[in-house]
Amino acid sequence: MRIFRKTILTIAAAAMALAAASCQKDDTLYYNNLTMGNIVDGRFVSDQGNTFNIVDQTCEGKLDTMDRVITLCDVLKVTSGMEKEYDVRLRDYAPVLTKNAVKSEDAVSEEISVTDPIYIEQLWYSGGYINMLVKYPVDIKNQTKHLVNLVYSKNEDGGYSFELRHNAFGEVREETESTMFLAGGFVSFPIARLIGKDKAKLVFKWKWYKAAGYGWTTEIKDNSFEYDWKREGFEQVPQNMSLGFKVPSKAE
Repeated sequence: MRIFRKTILTIAAAAMALAAASCQKDDTLYYNNLTMGNIVDGRFVSDQGNTFNIVDQTCEGKLDTMDRVITLCDVLKVTSGMEKEYDVRLRDYAPVLTKNAVKSEDAVSEEISVTDPIYIEQLWYSGGYINMLVKYPVDIKNQTKHLVNLVYSKNEDGGYSFELRHNAFGEVREETESTMFLAGGFVSFPIARLIGKDKAKLVFKWKWYKAAGYGWTTEIKDNSFEYDWKREGFEQVPQNMSLGFKVPSKAE
């Protein structure tokens, strides 16, 4: 399984912003463009169907070894003689972990049934995927791998409930622990095919620590978010995110 890259942050995280503004048309071209998409035949194809040819880059690394990625780039010009194809300067990128959602009746294994705290910082829909930026506490002294899954069930009203589950394999934050930091990364779950309609009410659930003052307690709180999903919908990548996920985040 592929591994996230991570950023080390303090445990006092920024306020949650779950939904980005929806739009059907890409109006960010020729500006600093934060875009998610797939690597197809060695080239980056955004969730909107634009092909980006990397003709220059100011960061290290190559994208052609990845399957799905989020990029920050400057769109320089339309590729000569092509439609929806652009020459770009790659400024930064982060790999995206792609996993299928798991049916609730199949999520009975010891690994998947665990619900350790996890924090959804951003959530949006594009390219047939529910995309998330997730974070969770890790101990920098250890090399424990964490497991992240999305478990779903169909509701009586025709909607779907999704629960983001996190197995820290015992690496749980203690109130007096000074070596615990937030790690994480980007993950995409393809959901368009499993939902058998064009519109549906989705509910996302996860567990996270209860806030107190400028930090977090060790008390765990249930969180939920209702989402009006449309098969033809598209949301831009939230523009207020950092791609500073440079170190393996110990999650799969």
